[in-house]
Amino acid sequence: MRLVAVYARRHEPQWLVDDLRRNIGWADRIVEVDDRDRPADQAWGHEGTMRALQRQRAIEAGADWVLVMDPDERLEDRARTAIPELVRRLQRGPYVVQLRLRELFEPTRYRVDGRWGNLWRGRLYPVRPDSVMSDKPIHTPPCPVNPDYRRVRADINLYHLKMIEPANRPARAAAYASAEAQHGHPGRAWGGLTRTRGMVLQQVPQARRFSPPHTRPYLIGGPE
Repeated sequence: MRLVAVYARRHEPQWLVDDLRRNIGWADRIVEVDDRDRPADQAWGHEGTMRALQRQRAIEAGADWVLVMDPDERLEDRARTAIPELVRRLQRGPYVVQLRLRELFEPTRYRVDGRWGNLWRGRLYPVRPDSVMSDKPIHTPPCPVNPDYRRVRADINLYHLKMIEPANRPARAAAYASAEAQHGHPGRAWGGLTRTRGMVLQQVPQARRFSPPHTRPYLIGGPE
C-alpha cells in the first residue's frame, strides 16, 4: 500500500514547511500543492477546488492511501509505525480515518477543557473510484464525504501549532470571519478562538511527542 502525504501552502514560511516534511518523512511520498501564485485579492481560495487538487496530485504520485496535512500541523512520532500498520489492516476499504486533534496553546501543552478535549479530524483515506469529494467553498472536509464510508477513529495525535502564539488567535478568528463573508456565509465571530477563561492545558506525554519540536514563533501573516 503506497501512502502519499499531501499538503498545500500559501503564506507559510519555508522553515515551517521543512519541519512538516521532516515530521512526515516516513510517508512513501510527499506532495506539495503550491498556492502562492493565487492573486492577493483572493484572501481565501475555494477549498473544494483545493481538496480535489490535493487528491488528484496524490493519485498522480501513485497513492493507494492519502494523508492530508497542513504546514502548521505535526503528527506524533509513533504515527511512523501506527499509520502504515493501520493502512495495511484496512486495505482499501471504504473508510475515512479520523485522527485526534490536539490544539497546542504552548509548544508542549495542548488544551483539554470542554470541546477542546474531544476534537477529531478526518485526514486519511484510501483512493477508491467511488469516492466523492465535497465542493463546498469553505470549511471543506479534506476526505471523501460518501455517507456509506465508515468513520474510523485512530488514537493518533495530530498537533496543531497555530494557537501557540497569542497573537494568532484573534488573527485566526478574523481570517475565518473574512473568509465566510467572502463566500457568502457571514454571521460567526469566532470568539471562541480567543477566549482562554477556564483553559486547562495538558503536557504532551513523552510517549506521544512529535518531532522536530516546535522551537520558534510562527505568526499568521509574518515574514516568510
